[in-house]
Amino acid sequence: MQNPFLNRVDDPNKSDYLTSVCSINRIRLRKLPLYGIDDSIEGLTVKEFFSTKLVIEEIKKYHKELEIDLGKYEEKKLPKVLSKRLDSKKELIVQTAKNITNKFGRRLGLLFLALKKGDKENRIAREDWSDKHWEYWSQISDIILVGGLANGRFGEELKNCVESVFEAARINPYNIILYDNASDVGVLGCATQLSSTDGVNIVMDFGQTNIKRCYVTKSRGEITEIRTLEPYPSKYMDWEMPTQEEKMRQAKKLHQYLLKAIEDTYNTAKTLTNTEPNSEIVISIASYTVDGALNAERSGYAKLCALGKNYAECLWWELSGRLRKDVVIKLIHDGTAIALNFSDRKNTVCLSLGSYLGVGFPETKLVWPTFM
Repeated sequence: MQNPFLNRVDDPNKSDYLTSVCSINRIRLRKLPLYGIDDSIEGLTVKEFFSTKLVIEEIKKYHKELEIDLGKYEEKKLPKVLSKRLDSKKELIVQTAKNITNKFGRRLGLLFLALKKGDKENRIAREDWSDKHWEYWSQISDIILVGGLANGRFGEELKNCVESVFEAARINPYNIILYDNASDVGVLGCATQLSSTDGVNIVMDFGQTNIKRCYVTKSRGEITEIRTLEPYPSKYMDWEMPTQEEKMRQAKKLHQYLLKAIEDTYNTAKTLTNTEPNSEIVISIASYTVDGALNAERSGYAKLCALGKNYAECLWWELSGRLRKDVVIKLIHDGTAIALNFSDRKNTVCLSLGSYLGVGFPETKLVWPTFM
């Protein structure tokens, strides 16, 4: 069936784009698809029972049993530490780590089961979805899990728990696929949009928590190196501003911060490779985008719409001056960037287990506008 979450554009010069209703973080489990697994999440939205932040809070709660020195690690690295604890030689550590991973794995399983079944109570609770949206999820065959929580042993345990929930419900499960190098898949997706066949190219990921900075080296059309630089922490991520004046003030601060991150990445790549990077700069961003224009209502990047209708054009204008060359800016919704790696797959959804759950569909067609 036709994907109701994608806005298909007949114009060959314009991209398909995700509609903002594709988010599954706002699904409310008014009725659990199966009881006796984790009844405590009934009535909650997905973002209230599954996120990296909630996993981190659980790790901190049981850090003594896990023998994790909280002063030794940054919070964002705790899920990776937990994943390694699953292979500990100490029984208490392993059991505590499994309890945490199983808790969130069962919750993810209940979410997927709810999407598969599409119970009436949950349909009514999601007012911006029609029956077509629920039917689309019911006929999906494969879910590819990527992102930080899908890595390593943590990802394996999540997959096992999801499958056990479906087994308990006696319902045919989705085919859950774990992708190697799950945390880098967005960068690889962005790299598919590079038109240059040789040289050094800047690729970035503007997330809610971090700004990932990379450069990609190509030779004769093949990627020969992906070098990840030290990330920038995401700043100025507040979603709601009390006044338009404050929104504009915060938007300008965020814009200048992003410009600095891009310029620093460009200059660092130039220094490390002794090569002038190519003009293309590909950026995945935690915002729904339409040919460079951002969604004005969702995510910490929404305030950038106050600077102009098309944020890619804003970046092009200023970076061309700063870098003294006419650059090409390609902005991609972060979920779509991930899905670009799997463009040959049918009936498939890519789900990123990052700060929250991000969605991407492999069949999305992208076309890049030119700014003059």
